[in-house]
Amino acid sequence: MPVIGISVEKLMELIRKEIGKDELLSCLEQLGCDIEGYTRVSRYKCEKCGNITEILPQERLPFECSICGSKLSSRSIGETEVVRMELLPVRPDMFDAGGLARALRGYLNIETGLPTFKTKDSKYKVTVLKNIKDIRPFIACSVIRNLNFTDELVKIMMKLQENLHWALGRDRRRASIGVYDLESIKPDFTYKAVAKDELKFVPLGMEGLMTPSEIFRTHPKGKAYSELLENFKKCPILLDSKGTVLSIPPIINSESTKVTLQTKDIFIDVTGLDHNTVNKTLAIIASSLSEFGGRIETIEIDYPDGTDITPDLKPTLKKLSLDSSSKMIGTKLSGRKIKKSLERMRFGVVEHKNYFSVKVPPYRTDIKHEVDLVEDVAIAYGYHNITPSLVPTMTIGEERGIEKSSDIVRQTLTGLGFFEIMTLMLTNTERHYKLLRLEEDDYAEVKNPVSVEQTIMRTHLLSGVLETLKLNISRELPQRIFEIGDVCVVDAKTETGAVDIRKVAGGIMGPKTGYAEIRSYVEAIFRETNLKVDFDSTDHPSFIEGRAARLILDGINVGIAGEVHPEVLENFGITHPVTLFEINLSELT
Repeated sequence: MPVIGISVEKLMELIRKEIGKDELLSCLEQLGCDIEGYTRVSRYKCEKCGNITEILPQERLPFECSICGSKLSSRSIGETEVVRMELLPVRPDMFDAGGLARALRGYLNIETGLPTFKTKDSKYKVTVLKNIKDIRPFIACSVIRNLNFTDELVKIMMKLQENLHWALGRDRRRASIGVYDLESIKPDFTYKAVAKDELKFVPLGMEGLMTPSEIFRTHPKGKAYSELLENFKKCPILLDSKGTVLSIPPIINSESTKVTLQTKDIFIDVTGLDHNTVNKTLAIIASSLSEFGGRIETIEIDYPDGTDITPDLKPTLKKLSLDSSSKMIGTKLSGRKIKKSLERMRFGVVEHKNYFSVKVPPYRTDIKHEVDLVEDVAIAYGYHNITPSLVPTMTIGEERGIEKSSDIVRQTLTGLGFFEIMTLMLTNTERHYKLLRLEEDDYAEVKNPVSVEQTIMRTHLLSGVLETLKLNISRELPQRIFEIGDVCVVDAKTETGAVDIRKVAGGIMGPKTGYAEIRSYVEAIFRETNLKVDFDSTDHPSFIEGRAARLILDGINVGIAGEVHPEVLENFGITHPVTLFEINLSELT
């Protein structure tokens, strides 16, 4: 997980109470943070974009700014003490000093209950054009006024932006953030798609005018994130009423709108592919900046089919059963204790006869089910206060029969000089059937495949073995490999319509391999499992005629072995003879 450093001085200031360093570390750990400890860092400021780079004593200063790619000055702007901790992915609201201090004030009983956020209508509007729908359709915006920007606050805001891109934004794919000096732009705003060579502006950290296409090729952020837009002929653009470019989401902001130490009021946008993620991300940023004295103003978002008012800072309502907390935590808790614990975690709580109505702050993206509230009750109550106890009943675990059989076969094959491989469960009909000269059978199809390479669930292991041999064709011969894994077979009698079956498949690639060799290895497998197998000659499209056999166990066909057909080898690009076997291990238990 990424590690962040939060200024101890700023954190103490926002907690509004002087506490010892040991107590601070203890509270952070009890909240679930993975703490590395205290250290001092040197800070270096990019003269182009204002980004602050923090360097540990044992680290080297990078040559370029991570935001705009400009050369960094080797002159430090000072040192500060920070507490270093890994980001807690489920709590993005604690990624910065503002959100973390808010959580700590509750945990320390300095300020409990639901935080309230006063908002005012900015009277500004963002018009979303229809042509952006299939590219990056959603946007949420806000104005934050009355901020006193210092190098520290600029660093906090930019780091929060970067970390939210990682956690909620999935590296800017689902959501990306833009922050602008409100004085440098003229409301209202338009969010639309334009051709990649349609207009020019100066991107952050640069000096000359550039088209989006040029930015994608030359700017550090363009090269890093242009793949998010490469499948589209047009790209998103955010403009003000004068036609000034604010940004190309999710790539880069413009140089003319950047935040400086003279900035007092800012305009924020969050764009993305998911409406909920976009709005939650904005709620986290706005609520965090309010901790630094910022006044939040809402903006109207006009979509072709409706209107949003953002940010939406209203709490959501959840229900928590009175018995659930005690039952899940394993400790009898009174209604008063549960209510107090929830309030320490900054929830609004109303107690009823058998349940609690819980108001969840807008910045809490992790509260989705009742169990999430119970977890917060346990954190506030203190895991260290819960007495461990053994479960009332004991059972003895035992290895499944199929796993015992698989382990015997695995040890047998490795003892015979085979190397184990693992291939993907997902494949496609071309590789799985056509290349092996097989007719397509019933198979489980992936409803929304991520690529054309992974559209079905495999029904056998042979194609995976052949693909692996192809990748190793230049290696020393002979090669012996095997795979033990599940395949998915259509079965209308089951609840899901399909069932997993455990199989083993192996292959030998070498100039002298033939039917006799592969048969000897199959016989060894059955001998080690104390079973006798019969070989029944068969014609199989993947194997040479007269050089393949079905494997018969107690009258049941449990597999096949033989020499691979030359056409199959040619289809896979293999130039050496190959023998294969496949056994249904589910029939051996």
